[in-house]
Amino acid sequence: MKYIVYLFCLFCPFSILAQGLLSTEKISLISNGEKVLLNSRWGEAKAIFMELHRRDTTDPAGYLFRAAILQAEMIDKEANLYGTEFLTLLDNTKLFAKLKLSNCNRSDSALCFLYIGHQYAYRSLWEARFGSNWSALNYGLKAKGEYHKALAVDTTLYDIYLGLGSYHYWKTARAGLLRTAGIFRDDREKGIREIKLAADSSLFSRETAHAALIWVFINEKQFDSAITLSGAMNRLYPEGNSFLWPLGEAYFKSGQYIRAAEIYDTLWRRIRKDPGNYYNLIESGYWLCISYGKIGGKIEVRQKTAYFDSIYQDIPKEIRRRQRSKLGELNRISK
Repeated sequence: MKYIVYLFCLFCPFSILAQGLLSTEKISLISNGEKVLLNSRWGEAKAIFMELHRRDTTDPAGYLFRAAILQAEMIDKEANLYGTEFLTLLDNTKLFAKLKLSNCNRSDSALCFLYIGHQYAYRSLWEARFGSNWSALNYGLKAKGEYHKALAVDTTLYDIYLGLGSYHYWKTARAGLLRTAGIFRDDREKGIREIKLAADSSLFSRETAHAALIWVFINEKQFDSAITLSGAMNRLYPEGNSFLWPLGEAYFKSGQYIRAAEIYDTLWRRIRKDPGNYYNLIESGYWLCISYGKIGGKIEVRQKTAYFDSIYQDIPKEIRRRQRSKLGELNRISK
């Protein structure tokens, strides 16, 4: 399939490549797809973004947002389910964005740099979870470079600031001793301002920017803000688990263990119906038991740990290895 796409590029009319990339209709389509995606309705989201692709097979967005669906599902299930297809979609995003850059207007040029930056950012996230940390860092730096190119062309494309803000905040937050030694500049406040700007003013990245802000609030120990925002987002997108995880974490870290237990119990019940590779069932069960332990729920803890004993052999060896410390702690607190 990848080679068919390359051949198509060689023979498609150049006038098609020169058409504008964004319209009110396309922005609405992307925004609707984003909302469906946040509800974890993978098939419906794919249909929406396939429509974007059908309308213009040379639009890099048609490839990028289909890759976004695959990545969201892989992250949701903590499993590298679609690695080859995902990377191929990113290759085609980059390919078509570069073709567009050879003959496009100013606004499309900024958008193409944004899309190239996003596909590098997606690669970075995928590498961090399923590949190499060194590759993740390398792709993150490449993403930043493309975002700066986009900004140099058009400072009013506020979707750029989600990518830049995320880079500025997290490269500082995770710098540790390098930041303390002055090797990395502290750009956390700058990053937060940029993500907030994207949340307020971007064309199609507002909800994603709000999701990014929640994790920033948790990292900054602004738990009330994290609870308020993740609670509001969960009410808007109640079918997905994306906002339950940070909501549970914010409640737990702020000492609201009863509320944390309620959230983790919801996750546990949902995931138990379709445990997949069991990674997230262990994750939700672990934090549920730890929350119960904080409020004296010994019976509930024993029930959950007994369940894990009963399914232990069903858990893939790789997941047992990755979740070794949590499984060990569950075994300890069951006694």
